[in-house]
Formats: sequence, C-alpha cells, structure tokens
Amino acid sequence: MFNLTIVTPEKRLLINQEIEEMTIPAFKGELNILPGHAPMITTLETGVMKWRLKGQEKQFQAVISWGYCQVSSEGVNVLANIADLPEEIDVEETKQFLSETEKKAMNELIPDEDWEQFQREWARARAKLEIADKH
Repeated sequence: MFNLTIVTPEKRLLINQEIEEMTIPAFKGELNILPGHAPMITTLETGVMKWRLKGQEKQFQAVISWGYCQVSSEGVNVLANIADLPEEIDVEETKQFLSETEKKAMNELIPDEDWEQFQREWARARAKLEIADKH
C-alpha cells in the first residue's frame, strides 16, 4: 500500500489516502503505479486517471488536464491543472462543447499558438464523456 494525494489549484480531491494501485496518463503514455514503484517525477497529459483505495474493489476515476506526478517511497502526489470527478460532469454540456469544437476544427484555421490548448480541451471533453458513461 502507498498514499495518494491529488490536488489542483482550486481543490483537493484526495489527501494521503491509502491505495493499492493507480494508472495515470503520463507524457509518454499510460503509467501503472503499484507499491514499490521506483521514485520518479513525470509530466501528465490530459486523460483519465484511475485508482483503487486500500481494501476496496471499486476503481475511482477522474479526468485530469496536464500537471505533474511525483512517485516516492511514501506514495504518489498528483498536481493537476484541472481534475474532474464523474459526478461533476455535465454530459449534455460536454457533448455540446465537443460538437462545437469539432466544427471549429473542420471549418476554421486554428493558429499554431492555440493548437496545443485546443487539443488539450478536446481530449479533456472526450475523457469526461468516457468516465461519465461509466458512472
């Protein structure tokens, strides 16, 4: 077992909760973290983060949008720019946003300086629908 802390600039999702395992969307792909994982620091991509609390079968999920993850012998600290829990997601609003975003991508030229943010927002909306469907 190890501890997990998840925070954003606006909220604390989890503080020092004992977990058995977790999966995060790291910069180079999905990263599975189990007890005894080697210490590391990585940047995070937009996507679905999953974890299982000690002694529970249920897997918890949140959508994160960019950030950092630190793994140490004490546990895992996730510092995310944004984190959305399934119960916070407005499915209809997210579908509307995706529809508008896809129209914009097909009909407008998106400047290079805005492209990364555009992709991150689109990926966040897709991930939100993914976890909202399972909730």
